[in-house]
Amino acid sequence: MINIESNILTEVGHIDRVVVSRKDIELTLLSYGASVYSLKFNGREITVRPDDLNAFLSAQFYYGKTVGRTAGRLIAPSYEIDGRPYPVKPFRGENTKLHGGKNGYSYRHFELVSTHDDEASSDVVFKIVDPDGEEDYPGELTLFVTYTVTNQNEVRIDYHAESTHDTLCSITNHMYFNLDGEGTINTHSLKIDASSYVELDANLVPLKKSTVKQTPFDLRKLESIEDKISALTETPIGGFDHAWIFDKKVGKAVLVGSKKDVQLELMSDYPAVIVFAHNIPSPDRLPNIYGNGVRSSLTLECEYEPGGIHYKDMNDGILRKGETYHKYMLFKFSKPTKS
Repeated sequence: MINIESNILTEVGHIDRVVVSRKDIELTLLSYGASVYSLKFNGREITVRPDDLNAFLSAQFYYGKTVGRTAGRLIAPSYEIDGRPYPVKPFRGENTKLHGGKNGYSYRHFELVSTHDDEASSDVVFKIVDPDGEEDYPGELTLFVTYTVTNQNEVRIDYHAESTHDTLCSITNHMYFNLDGEGTINTHSLKIDASSYVELDANLVPLKKSTVKQTPFDLRKLESIEDKISALTETPIGGFDHAWIFDKKVGKAVLVGSKKDVQLELMSDYPAVIVFAHNIPSPDRLPNIYGNGVRSSLTLECEYEPGGIHYKDMNDGILRKGETYHKYMLFKFSKPTKS
């Protein structure tokens, strides 16, 4: 079932709200940022974000938002496509542009294009047309974001895009998960089918791909992340804020809450997933059960390797004129099976 509330007046202007209810899932979407405002499984809120609507819309930490035109960080002063340089203007970093820049998709109005219900699933489609030269990206880019909720308790996000010029394109969603609905994610269990990750410097600038062997980044077995995050607490980054490179073309990850009553299975045809374990306090007020937000939640942002355009051994994230960009993320929710 889909319920639409149109033209809600907010501090960023009028927006649309869409609530999709199917089986054990209730998904609340907003047209601003083509964002996930709320995701409930069996009545439990399993995402973390500011409760206040206006605070959510303007939140600095991208809670639930669509991120683009490029997710992750681009390194100043420039990158090249076929030998032609394009400028990188730093945003929220000394020498990087983060998540598309100041005017990235997280803080833009999308059009609610369509909704559809049938016996198997419910679909909601948003659209944005990004002008040529916006945030210095070449080409006018048209993006469709499709959310699908199925009877199998799956939430799938599909991204379709085309550009009038060769450009960069790496779109993701920035949901923060806490499968317990309270407390921290310190004792959540996480598995990522990835043998390598992207090392970062103290300013979160991508450096190189490295093996996960004998590091806190080895998540190839489903186990508690508490000790792994603790090993990184005293580092400049303070925890997970890294990209893991999937071993296969269809990457997989599993997250299980501390209560062991909710499991999230992730699948994506992106090459990497970024896990940010909310290492620093939120400047936005969150529900009281999450305090200042530190370790309240973690992201599973599937995308091309952040800054990959700068490295020959990473995916460059170039969308060619005349080609159609299509990537997806699928989140399946269930109760963990007992071994």
